[in-house]
Order: sequence, then C-alpha cells, then structure tokens
Amino acid sequence: MKAIFPFLLLINILFAIAMHHQSNQQNRKSVSPVVNPEKIISLPANENCMEWGTFSGQNSRLAETAISKLGLEKPYKKTFFASLTKYRVHTPPFENRDAVEREINKLRNMGIISYRVREQGPWLNAISFGDLEDKTAAQDLLKKLNSKGIVNVAIHTRKIEQEKFLFFETGADDIAKLQNLATQFTGSKLAHTTCERL
Repeated sequence: MKAIFPFLLLINILFAIAMHHQSNQQNRKSVSPVVNPEKIISLPANENCMEWGTFSGQNSRLAETAISKLGLEKPYKKTFFASLTKYRVHTPPFENRDAVEREINKLRNMGIISYRVREQGPWLNAISFGDLEDKTAAQDLLKKLNSKGIVNVAIHTRKIEQEKFLFFETGADDIAKLQNLATQFTGSKLAHTTCERL
C-alpha cells in the first residue's frame, strides 16, 4: 500500500500540471488582440464637400438624373434643405382655351397684363397673377383685383420642399463636371462648404 501511494501522488501531480497547462493555452486563444489607444485616429464630425442647390419638385428630379450621368467616382446624397410657403393668386381653371382667351381679353381691357396661363396639371387653363412668398402681399393683390371687378380669384397656399445635393471627397475632375452642370440649371448655386461626414 505504501508503494502505491507515491505512484498515485505522482499521477495526481502530473494530471494537475496537464490541466493547468491546457487552461493557459485556452486563455491565450481567447485573449483579444492588444489595442493601442495612441494609434486610434478620431475623425472629425464634418468634412469638406460641395453643395449644390436648391431644388424642388421636377427640377430636383431633373438635377438628380443629370448627376447620375456624370459618373462621379465619390458618393453624394440628396438632403432636405427647407420648406417654403408660396401663395398663388389665381382664377379657377377655365373649361377650354377659348374661355381662357375671352378672359385674357377682359383683363387686357382693364389694363392687367401681368398674368400666366397654367398649361398643365390640375390647374390647367387657370390664370395665375403671381406666386408670392408673402401672405400679406398675396392678400393685397387679391384686393386690387377684386377692386377692378375680377372676383373669380382666390389664394392657393402650397408648401414647397426644397432640397440640395452634397458631394463628398470631390477631386478637381468632379468639381469641373459639377461646375459645368450647374450652369445648365438657372438659379442654382454650387459652393464649397462643410458637411456632416457620411
């Protein structure tokens, strides 16, 4: 019995050493790689970009189609810019073009020459006397028309969502393409600015 005891003790010690060695190996595998905080670079929230705008409705769609044909190498995005309220002073739509012409003759006889005939959409054949951004100015125009005997006019209020395009990491070639494109859209502005990073 005494001879077996040292043998069993030796086996237990060897087993304990083997288990300890295996545990260390697993710990080494599970340790994540060392992160060096001094090598982490924090990028600024904003970056230089090109801004082109502002557009709304059909013009926004036309501009985006034109951009897609440029083959720019870097990303861009369309973003909401502002909501604009406009007040249109207009007649209801007339039945046909002949009715519009008769109304135009009446207006000319009254000395009213500033108007525009709507040529498409739900307001086809309506006569518009102005799209104004100031409600008071629209009301004043309405009163002026009423005072001349034109009573079939009203103010239509509409909200226009304005959008702009932001171009990131633009090189000289892309900037030249954008400058050329901007000249094709009257009233649009292309400018260097800072944008929130993508």
